[in-house]
Amino acid sequence: MYRKWFVALAMCLAGSAQAREVSVSVGVRAWLTDWSTFSYFVDPNDPNTNLAITEVSANEELVLMPTLSVRYGDFLGSVSGFPSTDFSFDDGGKGSRNEFDVNVGYYVMKGLAFTLGYKQVTQKGDGRRYRPAGPVLGMNANAPLGGAWSLYGSLGIGWLKTPGSDEVDFDADYRLGELGVAYTLNGSKLPKHWSFTAGYRIQVLTSKDAFNTQDGRDTTQGFTLGVLATF
Repeated sequence: MYRKWFVALAMCLAGSAQAREVSVSVGVRAWLTDWSTFSYFVDPNDPNTNLAITEVSANEELVLMPTLSVRYGDFLGSVSGFPSTDFSFDDGGKGSRNEFDVNVGYYVMKGLAFTLGYKQVTQKGDGRRYRPAGPVLGMNANAPLGGAWSLYGSLGIGWLKTPGSDEVDFDADYRLGELGVAYTLNGSKLPKHWSFTAGYRIQVLTSKDAFNTQDGRDTTQGFTLGVLATF
């Protein structure tokens, strides 16, 4: 689904990208994901009865996440995606996941923007599907370190709900954090400049009352490398 959003936003921006106030950035972030999530220990005498929550870890996967953003004055908008990726878990299980994010925001000062967005996560495995989605509040910051170097960071807090038609039905709190350094090179004409980033990213989904009153925790974290071209 996120591909349609990329195409739609790109078409809307194509006619205005040459205006001075407008800048368009396209890029990709490579994320070495270390994913752990919750599962259930079932009653050996009754496979339909869960006895407790357990945690399972997946093999590391390198995920390439595309991003498209636009800035008009102090306003900004962005679309990004986590393409569908297959994972193998240490308990022998298999699963896949993908994510979609869209955000709008405003720079309250140079290097500091607040955003409001929408996030959807889809996880599949063992014949089940978990698809929480909902609003996310965020903050993006950038601070110069000297020369072409800068420090960047982002935070996000969200409240996701699962559609009632899905098999796994939990509400979930969402948390995101990323911190890293960026190096910017000015272009001669187009693109206007290139940005290269290296950082560490972590996001957590806490599914409420996953087993009785116990919450289930889903954590994805790892190092990131990115490249962004701004026109």
